[in-house]
Order: sequence, then C-alpha cells, then structure tokens
Amino acid sequence: MPDKISVFKSPEIEAEYNAAYEAALKLWPVPYDEFYIPTRFGDTHVIASGPKDAAPMMLFQPTGAGATIWCRNAGPLSQHYRIYAIDTISEVNRSVLARPIKENHDFMDWAVDLFGGLQIERTDVVGNSFGGFLTVNLALCLPEWVDKAVLVSPAATFVQMWPSFFNLFIPAHVIAPIIGSEKMVLKAYDWMWQGYPIDAPIMQLRKITALNGLPRHGPPTVFRDEELRKIKIPMLLLIGDHEVVYRPDDVIRRAAHLIPGLKAEIVPNANHNAQYTAPDFVNEKILGFLANDIEGRIKP
Repeated sequence: MPDKISVFKSPEIEAEYNAAYEAALKLWPVPYDEFYIPTRFGDTHVIASGPKDAAPMMLFQPTGAGATIWCRNAGPLSQHYRIYAIDTISEVNRSVLARPIKENHDFMDWAVDLFGGLQIERTDVVGNSFGGFLTVNLALCLPEWVDKAVLVSPAATFVQMWPSFFNLFIPAHVIAPIIGSEKMVLKAYDWMWQGYPIDAPIMQLRKITALNGLPRHGPPTVFRDEELRKIKIPMLLLIGDHEVVYRPDDVIRRAAHLIPGLKAEIVPNANHNAQYTAPDFVNEKILGFLANDIEGRIKP
C-alpha cells in the first residue's frame, strides 16, 4: 500500500475530527462493528449493523459528517438488512486515502474493491447528496452489483445546482479554511439546515470538515440523457420539501422522464439531508420500496 495521503490539514485537526467522530458514534442506536476494507485507493472505514446473514445494504454519505450521518436510520434499516455505512474514500472522514481519486471512474474501481472486500455480490444502495450521485454512477456503470437504489437529494446528477449553493459552499470550504472563519462556515450551514435541529457531534463534524477544506475529489456532475436512459434497476428518489440546492420538481421531472420505472416523492418537513431531518418518513419509504425483495435475499 502506498503512503497515506492525509485529507486533514494538520494532525491536530485530525485528532479533533476523530474525537467528534467518537462522540457521533454514541448516537448510533444499535450494536455495530467498525472495520477497514483494503482497496487500491486506500483503506475504507465501514460501520456495520444488523444480522450478518441478512441482505446487504450500502449507505453512501453526503459530504460532511461521514458515515455517522446515518445514525437516525441505522436502527430501523438494520432490523431487516446488514447495513454498511461507508466513509467515502477521499472525503474528510476515517477512511485512509493512499491513491488520488482523479475521475468518477476511479470511484467505480474503488466500489468494486469495496464490494469484493465485503464479499457482496449484489446489494441495495442508498445515497444522500454526493452519495446519491455515487449511487447513480454505480447503477450506470456497475448494474451487476446493484439490485435497487434509493437517492436522497442527489447532488447535481439530474440538474445543475443553484448558484446560491456555490456562493455559500465555496467560501465555507475554500476561503473559511484559509482565514479560519468559523462564522463563514456557520452561515453556510444555517442556510443549508434552515433551522432544523442537529445533534452537536454531527454539527461539530460538519464544521471541522468545512474548515479543513474541500474533499480530495472532483464535484458531482449532471448525467447526460443517454446515460440516464441506460439505467434499468428499480430506483426511488426522495427530495425534501425544503431543499435549497435546486427545485425538487425539476429534478423529479427529468429523472422520471429518463429512468424507466423510477419512483419519486417529496419528503415533507425535510431539508437536503432528509434521512436525518425526517428519518421516520424516509426509513418507511426505503423499507417499503425494498420490501418485496428482502425475503428472497436473506441467506438460508
């Protein structure tokens, strides 16, 4: 394995992040295992819960709090699945980057190594924000690995995100780390979260992540019509009614037009991280969407 490429600006920030991560793990409502899966891009940190003989479910994080953002979903989902909450490689989290992610195809190579290391042949996949973008990439490039997919407010993917998002996101992740402006970071998150309550450890992780700078990969992009038409797996799209990065109706219109059989719903009283701000609704929709496939994939 090549030498570690640190995603942190300093050992002190890394230590602060790890302390906040430990505090966030205390929010995890069910027993869990933590381990690392070696990949060609580095060792990927995983939080796993649920029966080891149950059908697998992969959870891909948004940029920010790492895999701990799924703390409000882990309980209900792990009753039926062996869930694997992934710290996406090259993001600020507990995964250890050893080789740069230079393009989206690199993420697919990483996913192949990750699934192989977990001994997963097929799985359902759930992703929020950048994790939703990755999930669509998986459905497009590695359909043989994915049974069903759930997208929670995928970043870009179907439509361009509004300039207002970048006008706050870029200063919070580029300028704020240079000048050490916590105020600039909090302004961006106040706009994103719109007053929804957030657990202190999760907020601390997001704040440290922003002040540390941008993740070590490129931004999500909008897929072309011909790419989206190739997706054949069942897909559920969930977007909060208080979304601030694009108009939910625009996303749903294009996604439903191009992906056969896609189901879409607006999540009431939820923001960009709907699985966190409206967990009961989102958990019910995820399990309902996947329900007719659960029993057939539980190992005897």
